[in-house]
This record gives sequence, structure tokens and C-alpha cells, in this order.
Amino acid sequence: MQAADIAIGLRRRSPYEAMDLGLTMLQRWWRRVYLPHLLFAVPLMAAAFGVGWWLERAWVALLVIWWLKPAYDRVVLHVLSRAVFGELPTTRAVFGAAKEWLGTGLVLALLLRPSLARSFNLPVRQLEGQSGRAGRERRAVLGRRVSGYASSLTLTCLAIEVFVLSSSFGMLTELFMPAKASEGVDFLQMVFGSGGDDGSFIGFDDALAYGAAVLVLEPFYVAAGFGLYLNRRTMLEGWDIEVALRRIAARHAAAIIIAVVMAFGSIPSPAYAQEKDPKKEIAEVLKAKEFGYYKDVKRWQSRAKPDKPSKSWFDWSWLPGVGYALARAGEVLLWLGAGALLAYALWWASRMLPRYRGPPPEPYRPPAALFGMDLAPEKLPTDVAAAAAALAREGKLREALGLLYRGALSELVHKRGVQLLVSHTEGEAVRVAQSKVSVPTGSYLQSLVGAWQQCAYARRMPQADDVVRLANDYRSAFA
Repeated sequence: MQAADIAIGLRRRSPYEAMDLGLTMLQRWWRRVYLPHLLFAVPLMAAAFGVGWWLERAWVALLVIWWLKPAYDRVVLHVLSRAVFGELPTTRAVFGAAKEWLGTGLVLALLLRPSLARSFNLPVRQLEGQSGRAGRERRAVLGRRVSGYASSLTLTCLAIEVFVLSSSFGMLTELFMPAKASEGVDFLQMVFGSGGDDGSFIGFDDALAYGAAVLVLEPFYVAAGFGLYLNRRTMLEGWDIEVALRRIAARHAAAIIIAVVMAFGSIPSPAYAQEKDPKKEIAEVLKAKEFGYYKDVKRWQSRAKPDKPSKSWFDWSWLPGVGYALARAGEVLLWLGAGALLAYALWWASRMLPRYRGPPPEPYRPPAALFGMDLAPEKLPTDVAAAAAALAREGKLREALGLLYRGALSELVHKRGVQLLVSHTEGEAVRVAQSKVSVPTGSYLQSLVGAWQQCAYARRMPQADDVVRLANDYRSAFA
């Protein structure tokens, strides 16, 4: 790469401006970038789906798609690097030069990916050919002051990829994919195998959405990192100055040639030059006042050094230090006193200000009825369980369940201290009661309310034996 062939406006930019420059480059050359990117990445992702289908594990396909990201990046960087320096390669030319971008440490990049600044470090390996210790030193030099921005770029793109694009494409996939509504089975799970039936929450629709997100976002990530890399080299190597000088030279090349010809045409002939003595000419020039003059001066000076002034009998040099220490101590004491005074003022104000106390809570009053059922204990039979069992044997199953339900609610509200409100639903009432009573009693309430809801709302009458069993369990639940 030669800086003189650069096709973009080089200048020193902030890191955020440099990343925006990379996105602008992708916006300008997106057709030349996305076509080879898709032609290269889509078959690899299809192979990843094939591996996941063969293993009947959707998460394997998603992992392979993520793992092959360094391969996708190299295609995008190859196109952008050529376009920036004045060459727009065709798709045929990109794949014809595949050895150039596939043979730049791709295997090592797939095995070891510890760096968060992947898009910023990639040009060092792919474009400069630096590897090993030289590559590490080069990346360390380029990464000073911008490695944090490169890592932030990676994390930001990861968040957009996972939480924005993947979720959006996933919901879009759910809209267009058919499903067996009766069983709730995902269409892609039926096509590819078990999918998420093995306990994994990742399905093939998730892998498809993630692959689409990678296809869309990865060129943006590589372009932003490449812009950061170009800006760093501009700052370190003065590319902008070199480009400006070369353009000035190209613009004024004709004038320079004419000046050189005129200069050579005005050179005196050798015979004229030999007539003058160079030493005399130099001496004449140096006589001008602009060059100044010098002269030698001699004077007598005593070798003995003059005596230093004698010190007084008492050294007062320590006094400024003592004064400074006392001033600092006084400043500290002043700040401590101000803090103590402020704390005392706040304490005094907190004692003087009236304190607001809200009205005392009203005591709990059991409701007279819940869910349309009268809960007054005097309106219930003495032995609720026996009365409910008798009703069940007579075939009055709904009345028996209603009596057990009323008795349980009255028992909870009037005897167990469970604070049920008229605003509670039946499910909320069960949850509140289960937090206040024992586990067996909570389980009995769950069974009783479930049977009542099936009978009252779904019109599904239980068996008489089940109602009798609930009546018999009533005594042990509320013993």
C-alpha cells in the first residue's frame, strides 16, 4: 500500500471519527463488499447448518457460524483495502486472489481469538504480513491510545448483533415460518431434527437469525476497525503530509521543471568562474553587517577566587518552612472545623424539623364474602367435612365443593389470620394462603380450588369419590 495512491481524504481524526470514516467507506463501496462477502460466507453457514443437522444440535450450527468470523472478515478487508488505495476489484478478482487473504494466519486466528480488538489488529496480519514477535510489537505500537476504542467497538457490535439484529430476525422468522399450532412444534425443528428438544433453549430458528445478523453486521465491524487502523497509521507515519506533498509536487511539476532549466541556463560558464577568487568573494560577502563580526580581547584576571560573604551566627533559613507547615496545619483545621459545623447544623435541623408520620394502618377486617360466597362462620354447618361428604353421596357434587370451598375460606380468614381481600383473585388467594399455612394445607387448598374451578367454570364435574376424598381430607388439612 502506498499512501500517495489513497482514494480518501486523509487527516488526523479522533477515534470515533475514524470509525465513522470506515462506515462511510462501506457505504460508498457496499456493492463491491457485500457480493463477495455473501458468496463466501453463505456456503460456510450452510455447511454449519449441515453439521448441526447431522448432530441434531442447533447450538453447534450457531457456534460454527460464530467461530468462522475471522474467515468472513478477511474477504471484507481485502476489498476495502484495495478500494481505499484506488483499486476496485471485481468479485472474480477477489476470489482469484483468495490465496492472498486466506493464507494470512487464518488457521491460527480460528484457533486463538483472545483479542477484543480483532478488526483493528487484522490489517497488521493481512495487509502488512506481520506475524510472531514482530506482529505483536507492531500491534502494541499501533494499539497505544486506541486499543480501548477497538475493544469498545467489538463489544458494541456484539451487543447489536445479539440483542438487536438476532432478536429482530428471530421474530421475523417466527412470523413467516409455519408451525404445528396444535402441538406448538417449531417448523425448523421438524425439518432439521430435535432442535431444542434435547433441553437446549437454542433452536435452528435462533441459529438462522444469528447467521443473518452476522452477514449484515460483520462488514460494518471490519470497516470501522480498518478506519481506526488507517487513522492510527496516519498519525504515526504522517500519511496526510506525504499525500499533500506528493499532490503539490504533481500539481507544480511543470513549474519546477522550468525553474530547473532556467537555473541551469543562468549558470556562468567555467571560464567566467575561474576569473574570480573564491576566498576574496567570501571575504567580501562576510564584510556585510548582517554577518556580524568577532574580535580577540586580552585582560588580566586574578587566579584567587573571591571570598564568599560570611554567614551570621544564627541561621534563619528554617523559618519559611515552619511558616508553611503552620499555614497548612491551619488550613486543615479550618476545613475540619467547617465540616464539623456543617454536620452539627444538619443534625440540629433534623431535630427541629417536624417529622411526618403517616396515619396508622387500619386493622384488618375479614370480608363478609369472597368470590360470591358468604364466609360467616355461623352460617356454616358445625362439621363442614361431614356435610360435604353427605352432599357428594347424594350426587350434589357442585354443592359439596362449594361448601368445602366456603369452609376453607372462612377457616383461613377467621381462624388462621390469612388476610384475604375482596380484590384478590382465586389464584392470588391461594398464593397468599400458601405463604401463611403449612405445606399439606397449601397442597389441599390447591387441589380444592382446582376442582372447584373445573366444576364452576369449565362445567367438568368431578367424580363423587374425588369429592368424598376432598371432604375427608378437609379435617386433616384444617385440624
